Amino acid sequence: MSTNSGEHKPNDFTPVVGAMYLADYVFMITENLNKFPDYSVKEKKNADGTITQVYVFRSDSLTNIVREQANQIFMLAYTANEINLNRQPWRKNERLSKQAEAIRLCGEHLAEIQLCRKHFHLSNRKVKHWGKQTRDLRIALEGWHEKDKDRYRNI
Repeated sequence: MSTNSGEHKPNDFTPVVGAMYLADYVFMITENLNKFPDYSVKEKKNADGTITQVYVFRSDSLTNIVREQANQIFMLAYTANEINLNRQPWRKNERLSKQAEAIRLCGEHLAEIQLCRKHFHLSNRKVKHWGKQTRDLRIALEGWHEKDKDRYRNI
């Protein structure tokens, strides 16, 4: 999958490009904190007896989980692509492992999309687009993974 500069046309779809598009899309839609909150609201009792609402950032929020998943998928695809097996054949298992992990995370991401649909009341159109993007990426990653297994079988 590693290629020399100029071998691909600028608009070629590759698994790495697809992973970047997915991450970009997830970060773009989750910027709307009214729709995708990444905080919880706690009530704090003040000294004078009044109650104030405090917004607490939550790293374990569903919003942050889907952001992190999309970012991990991209980074796994990117780092797998950076491993040039023509120069570093001993890294074959590392490359294949990163590809397999990205594929696995795409499956988990599809499940998280369904949770987002329910909890954030997302439109069917948004869920279909997001899900299709994730499924298409998973298929591209699987194809890349199988092609690499065949291509580098004798290494």
